[in-house]
Amino acid sequence: MPNPAHRYTVNVGFPVGCIGVTHENKIVLGGGGGPGRSGVHNKLSIYSLNDSSASLNLNAELLLSSDEDAPTCLAMHPNDKTFVCSINASAAEIKQGKNQNCRLFSYTKSKIAKTKQAKCVGSTSDVDYQKCIAMSASGKMVVGGATDGTLSVVHVPTLRPVFPFIDARGEINDVGFSSDEKWLVAATDSELRVLTTNAELVHCIDDPRISGGERAVFRFARFGQTNTLYTVLNTRARNGAYIVVWSTEWVRTAMRRVSSSPITTFALGPRGLLAFATASLHVVVCDAKTLRILLRVPAAHSFAITALAFDKNGKHLVSASADQTCQVYVLPDTWPTPLQTAVAVGRDYAQVIAVALVLVLAVVLALVLRR
Repeated sequence: MPNPAHRYTVNVGFPVGCIGVTHENKIVLGGGGGPGRSGVHNKLSIYSLNDSSASLNLNAELLLSSDEDAPTCLAMHPNDKTFVCSINASAAEIKQGKNQNCRLFSYTKSKIAKTKQAKCVGSTSDVDYQKCIAMSASGKMVVGGATDGTLSVVHVPTLRPVFPFIDARGEINDVGFSSDEKWLVAATDSELRVLTTNAELVHCIDDPRISGGERAVFRFARFGQTNTLYTVLNTRARNGAYIVVWSTEWVRTAMRRVSSSPITTFALGPRGLLAFATASLHVVVCDAKTLRILLRVPAAHSFAITALAFDKNGKHLVSASADQTCQVYVLPDTWPTPLQTAVAVGRDYAQVIAVALVLVLAVVLALVLRR
């Protein structure tokens, strides 16, 4: 497949666990070595994209406690210079029921500061953590999902609960708000729930299956701009991944097998694009409407790809990894049409066939001359 984008690699010096993009189009990274004395600091960092020098320029950085976990997920405010990030407290505090994991940060051009924190994980085990969070379009609410099944929705900036936390009865893989903030979605392996922001159940989809009846798990669930719901289903056999699109009447409107390997991270972007990364270390960009694959990058990183994010104008895609690097993909203004892609692929195959024919003719000629 033709590659219509170019990319550059940036070594950021720490394993990255989460990415956000500010309303000024800065890149926020969270990660680190976790609790202990690994020598790798837990930190939050803000960078500017610099295509001319193929780099990320560091603007601000906050070193975090080595007694606590590294940041696991974050959500950016759409208008203010704030973001919410989940960071597990120390093991001792967690066991005491004092895991103030949900934290509000503010930032300036050169500084990041914590302003408030609250408990949004019910478990007293340091194994559990908040796996996913999302900010509403207005920036007034944050929804979070934890590995112990705690579904939390809090006001911003107070971090006070919108409604009592819900037990989702299973590890929550993804959460999100509809663009009009009427609904929120939470996905576990076996169930997808759509709720109002007053915690009333709107719809539930359980026992996910792909065509043919093969069982699958919900890995991601995100509302698009028109409240279309995009879900990622990985087969339980881990031999395929599908993107399934649902209407607001909860009818499947599209489904496509997009990978033979499980999808591990997913992002919806502007300009009608979506992206995902796989367990086999591929990064893929698709047309969100047709699900046609526009770009596939194999071996994008040397270790697990942990996060993806489009910038605000959809000109860049950033992938991050536990290998301590980010890849920045500079995306084209227009993508090849299906016909152009077919012609390019045909041209590539034609060149291979021509080379093969030349080699065959050379062998035949050599045999004839020997006689």
